[in-house]
Amino acid sequence: MQMNRYDISRDQDKKLVGRYRRDEETAQPGTGDHPAEVPMHGSYGNLLFDARWKSKRNEIMARDKERCVICQSPDELQVHHRQYQYVKSEKAFKVPWDYDNHLLITVCKSCHQRGHSKFKVPIIII
Repeated sequence: MQMNRYDISRDQDKKLVGRYRRDEETAQPGTGDHPAEVPMHGSYGNLLFDARWKSKRNEIMARDKERCVICQSPDELQVHHRQYQYVKSEKAFKVPWDYDNHLLITVCKSCHQRGHSKFKVPIIII
């Protein structure tokens, strides 16, 4: 299992191109949906350009027959994590492509946005 504090380097000179979370970003006890010992998930937009995520994304979309599993639309497809996994011993979330396939589903942009507006993605501490 690959763990990462979400500092992403793209080339040999270790140029920083994205940062998933900052060490100082920790959840405050009693606020939000994050347990006190889990840092804020942050933004992982730069990780979604990684070849490993693109490969995993293509695998999940092919499994789901290139359609949203909710409305069956073939338009504006995205892959949704059904949960996030925080590895306490590593003090880091798993990278997006390191999740089991059953935790990922294909959804259209509309269903994805609607789902996130209604539900919080659970964080599992492992």
